[in-house]
Amino acid sequence: MFEGIVPLLGLGTLLIVAVFALVSKERTEERRHDPNAPVSTLAKDGKYGGVAFLRPLRDRLARRRED
Repeated sequence: MFEGIVPLLGLGTLLIVAVFALVSKERTEERRHDPNAPVSTLAKDGKYGGVAFLRPLRDRLARRRED
């Protein structure tokens, strides 16, 4: 009675994951080509030159308070 449900659920899950991946890819590509999108702090051309996580915590917190 339930022999066909496992392959059906497997294929359904695979389809859902594939659709999610395609949608995510499109959104990422749109953002990558948008010149007004904010740059990551880890990016080389970002706010801290790609080394935000290397700055001491005290300096990061002091800089955040200034902004």
